[in-house]
Amino acid sequence: MPPVKQESPVKQESPVKDPVPFKAVKSEDEVASSLPQSRCVFTAATELLTELHPEVSSRCVERRNEILKACGAGSSRILDAVISTMLSQNTTDKNSKEAYKNLCDRYPTWTLLMDAPEAEVEACIRVAGLSATRRERIQGLLRKLVDERGDAEPSFEYLREIESDDDVKKELGRFKGLGPKTISCVLLFAMGRGEFPVDTHVMRIAKQAGWVREGESRESTYEILNGPGGVPDAVKMDLHCLLVKHGKVCHACAANGKPQFPPEDGSKLDCPMKLVRAAQPFGDGVVKKRARVKKEGGAKKKPKQKAVKVE
Repeated sequence: MPPVKQESPVKQESPVKDPVPFKAVKSEDEVASSLPQSRCVFTAATELLTELHPEVSSRCVERRNEILKACGAGSSRILDAVISTMLSQNTTDKNSKEAYKNLCDRYPTWTLLMDAPEAEVEACIRVAGLSATRRERIQGLLRKLVDERGDAEPSFEYLREIESDDDVKKELGRFKGLGPKTISCVLLFAMGRGEFPVDTHVMRIAKQAGWVREGESRESTYEILNGPGGVPDAVKMDLHCLLVKHGKVCHACAANGKPQFPPEDGSKLDCPMKLVRAAQPFGDGVVKKRARVKKEGGAKKKPKQKAVKVE
């Protein structure tokens, strides 16, 4: 079993002012010179996007308060978040929310869902697509929790007692259907841990802003933005939610310049992301160095060995 602790305070805090306050600038050249540190760039992006989408940051304040209230006995917030996030995979927000509501309306407790008829459950979540696969994974997860923990009700609240984020990730990763992005979202939104999930919107905007190199994968982008010099814990929730929102409404930041939800009046947003471009990508030589070995001092490369055929 992973090491446990007696108390597990919520790590996610409300956004705080940066020690180096962001100063509004008028040109990208001024930005490059006035934002030499990654912390300033990410904090500045959070502040600028909050001005454009204040309702998103207001919702983040509510989320943090909900996390604080959910740490008591009888809470099911982590399991709620796991199932909700599983339903959000490879579908739209509208469809996943409808599927989750259908489950909650039909089954007041997750125990009832665990033993419900397969066809009945699939009918509830069909709107999200892949209903048979989702149903199998959700019910399998619930049964595994009960079998392993020996509790009458399935629950993930024991994860709050695990101090290490890496150990929490390993524990969640044992359950089929929980990938890195799902786990990252659960840690951030249900447990208040310092996680910065990377979805398609976040990755696209991070590349456009020069925070990571164009060729980075989602996995390496996640590692860079969550690594040393990456997004500060204080703004991880807000910046993630703001980038997701912005990527859906801004022509400049949307895929192919076609936002999912453009302004109803037909106008285009004055995108502030151009003011927070990085002078150079973060993480250079951190992730990419794994694919190459730097030779110093004129060291000679070792000759490749010829393959030997074994009869």
